[in-house]
Formats: sequence, structure tokens, C-alpha cells
Amino acid sequence: MTRGLACLFLFLTLGLSAAPAAAEALLRHRVIVEGPMVTLGDLFDNVGEKAQVAVMRAPAPGQRVGVDGDWLSHVAMINGVSWHPHGLFEEASIERSGIAISQERVLSSLHDALAQKGASGEFEVEIDGRQQQMVVPVGSPAEMTVRDLYYNRQDQRFTATVAVPQDGVEAARMIVSGRLVQTVQIPVLSRDVTHGDVITASDISYVSMRETDLRTNLVRDPDQIVGMTPKQQTLRAGQTVLATALQRPLAVARGAIVTMALTYGGMSLSAQGRAIDQGALGEVIRVSNTHSNVTVEGTIDGPNHVRVTLGGGPVALAN
Repeated sequence: MTRGLACLFLFLTLGLSAAPAAAEALLRHRVIVEGPMVTLGDLFDNVGEKAQVAVMRAPAPGQRVGVDGDWLSHVAMINGVSWHPHGLFEEASIERSGIAISQERVLSSLHDALAQKGASGEFEVEIDGRQQQMVVPVGSPAEMTVRDLYYNRQDQRFTATVAVPQDGVEAARMIVSGRLVQTVQIPVLSRDVTHGDVITASDISYVSMRETDLRTNLVRDPDQIVGMTPKQQTLRAGQTVLATALQRPLAVARGAIVTMALTYGGMSLSAQGRAIDQGALGEVIRVSNTHSNVTVEGTIDGPNHVRVTLGGGPVALAN
């Protein structure tokens, strides 16, 4: 009898030791999910068929929450998962990935909605304060809607709700307020232009600027730029142009040898002179006759060509 009990005890002991022990689940300390729920498989490895069991709602897209060891132990216990914290500060961080909506996209949607509401002319949209960033779930549609738009034409202010719809609900929304800022198209140079280069129409492009940012001597009319040249400094591409930075191209340089011409009745006289001043087409400069040293005034009517007035007289042109 005693021998039989001993054999039974030995059989049970060997049988129990031969049975495979259940593998302990391994905690994932940093969890990133895309969907609206967090599962056991998100939190733990080695949970087998229980991996798809949902245990909590995921945070909002772009947000993160932390769960401590006590909560994790409770979740493991009620779901039959073999896991225990290995320290007092065992925890996991759960983050939900998302797609950030750019400010440019929000402003563009508001601009279109305000234009449909009756805002006229060229304008920019400015949102009050520091804009809260919108983050939507991964896979959300690209569509953005603007609703509950109120626009006051008198003071150019507005309030609205900007939202991203998904599956019949709003994946994200934001209430904004702000104002419209009037803008104008200002001509700028499309390439670097140095002194002596003559600006052509193909050198002009445009930028949008707020009217409140415009300087008093800023050139707004491209016709006042075409045909001109920088006075001294190089004008950079994309840079606005000041009227004081331009001049007409020189047709006569100071000290240049020029032809002085006088037409009176059927008589035409010409002589050689040296320019005392420099100037562009249409400007009046002083010229000294290279033979008589007499100084006359004349109007530049071509490259190194000066038309003198009758007041200069034939005497001034005489050799």
C-alpha cells in the first residue's frame, strides 16, 4: 500500500513537471496605435488569440496617455493574461498617431468660404491668437468644411468652425475667429538686376502684400520699372523696388565725346563736344565744344548725341 502511494505521487509529480508552463506576456512600454481602440495585443506580446481584445479607448489623434502598473495588472488579470509588474514604476505610454492639418490649409479653406460669403477684393485671412493645431486620424479624407461662418463686412471680422468629416462624424474640429486684411499685387524683379542692366517686362513678377505694409515710395506700377536701371546697388530677385533706387539708363556718360547738333530752318550744323554732365534720354546736360571750349546746354536725344537749342547758336558749334 505504501509502495503504491509512492508510485502514484511520483507519477503525478513527473506529469506536472512535464506540462508546458504558460509563457508570461511581455509589456510594451511604448505603444502607438492608429485606430480608436487599444487592444491587449497593443499592450502585450505573447497573448495569442486574445491580442484583438479591446481594453480601452485610444487617446485623440496626436495625443498620448500613460497607464500604470496597477491598471495593467488589473487588465491582465480580468483577461487571463499572465503578467505582473516587475517594479513599482512599471508603466506604458500609449500614443495615437495622426495627421496634422497645416495652417495654410485652414487659411485657404477660410479664404474660400469668406469669398463665397461676399468678401471682395484681394485679402488675407488672419486668425486671432495662437492657432490650435488640428490633428486627424490616419486615413481621414482630405476634405475640410467651414460651417457656422459669421462675417461682419463693416469691421472685416469673422467667426467660424473648421472641421474634417469622416464616416458621418467630425474627425476633428476647431472654432476660430479673426479678420480679413486687404492685400495688393506689387511688382518685383524676377532676377537680380545690376547697375547698367535695363529692366524689361519679362523681368517683372508679382507678390501679394498687405496694404498696411506698403512704404510710401514703393513702386506699384510696373510701367515705372520697365526701361529703368538700378542707380547703384544690385536689386535682388523677389525684392520690392523703391522709386529712389531706379534711374533711366545713361545715354551720355560724364566726360564722353558727344555729337552736338543744331537744326535751324533748312540748316543743320554739328560739332564734337565733351559732356560735362551725364544724363539719360530727354535730360538737359552741359557740353563743352572740344575746339572752342565754349559750353552749351543741350537735350540728350540719343546715345552720345545732344541736340542744342538755338540759344546755343551757331557760334557755340563753330570750330
